[in-house]
Amino acid sequence: MKKSHTIVALLALLVGSAPANAQFGVAGRAGTLGLGVEGALGLTDRVVVRGGLGLSGLEATTTFHGIEVALTLPDHWYNVGIDLYLNGALRIGGGVLFKSDDPTITGRIENGVDVGGRTFTQAELGTLTGRVLSVDRAAYALIGFGKHTSGGIGLSSDVGAAFLGSPTVSLASEGGTFADQAELNSRLEQEALSFEANMKTYLKVWPILNLAIRVGAA
Repeated sequence: MKKSHTIVALLALLVGSAPANAQFGVAGRAGTLGLGVEGALGLTDRVVVRGGLGLSGLEATTTFHGIEVALTLPDHWYNVGIDLYLNGALRIGGGVLFKSDDPTITGRIENGVDVGGRTFTQAELGTLTGRVLSVDRAAYALIGFGKHTSGGIGLSSDVGAAFLGSPTVSLASEGGTFADQAELNSRLEQEALSFEANMKTYLKVWPILNLAIRVGAA
């Protein structure tokens, strides 16, 4: 919650120092930053400060080395940044994206699977768990269409990316029968490194794709 408090405080400070003819807008949005709301404050006709929060917690599934993996996304996303309007609706922007926690991994194992170069049975391995560890705040850049502070009701969209650096993957197993814990940990570490190497691009960049319905009070 500290991140959301920080964003609210920044926006409150800007509102308090905004000129009397400042433009305001609010929006409900949906996309890769979850389902949420955002607020916008026009400092000038072309410069707008915008911040928001989204609820996610969605689960995506994929298969890696024969293991069906469920990836649970962070529960909350927070963002604050500045939009620069090139004309009445087209804009570019940048800022900081915060996440509440790291994505988690759960491996659904039915038969024998290769983990770090050794085949384990479902009973030996138990449940495969893990996390994708990355920074809790990341710079983002985007382009968008639709002015949040224009009067009336309208649509807006964002297309961009947040840059998470070089995340690392940690893996563990729970409830397995394999007795040599040291070897199991070593195999899991090798598998985590392989996961990082194969998913490097996807782990470094988080896509921003949002569609919003906005209401402005110019």
